Amino acid sequence: MKGEPKWELDRFLVERVQDGDSSAFGELVQKYQKRIYELAYSFTHHPEDAYDLSQEIFLKAFRALKRFKGQSSFYTWIYKIAKNACIDYTRRRAGHTHISFEEEFPPDNSELHPYCYGDLVPRGLEQKELGVEIKKAIQQLSPRQKQVFTLRHYEGLALREIADVLHLRIGSVKAHLFSATRKLRGLLALYLEE
Repeated sequence: MKGEPKWELDRFLVERVQDGDSSAFGELVQKYQKRIYELAYSFTHHPEDAYDLSQEIFLKAFRALKRFKGQSSFYTWIYKIAKNACIDYTRRRAGHTHISFEEEFPPDNSELHPYCYGDLVPRGLEQKELGVEIKKAIQQLSPRQKQVFTLRHYEGLALREIADVLHLRIGSVKAHLFSATRKLRGLLALYLEE
């Protein structure tokens, strides 16, 4: 199976945790903390809340790990937990207005924060502008197209994993991804020509 060696380490670490070696879970956290933090941040838009939510996600995963059967990759499994925790967070926060005076990403270069420092300020500004335009364009996709595109291009999931996470047939995933890509090309045509 293509891509199998990539998940062998995860499977080994999961088995170690299931056998009682809780230190192996720390290696899984280290491997996926940035991606989980970024997902949490996309829901919370606040560094401390994203950090707390990330910790909550990893705690839930640790408690549930003995029931993990390995039918999907560890990341697909923990992503489902993270997505549900983020939705729960959104429900809990419904009705509470939170105004953040922070930058879009916190000015921190620790592993838990997705902020990146560029060597050249003008290039960084151009990339930031392009990033803003891409985010705006993604917001114009249908909810399902947005999910599929994000899981494929930001989370790096394989088509089969996306189908598992979203409970879709692989053909539907391909169709949504194709439509999303075509729409984004149209919305970002000005930037793609340069």
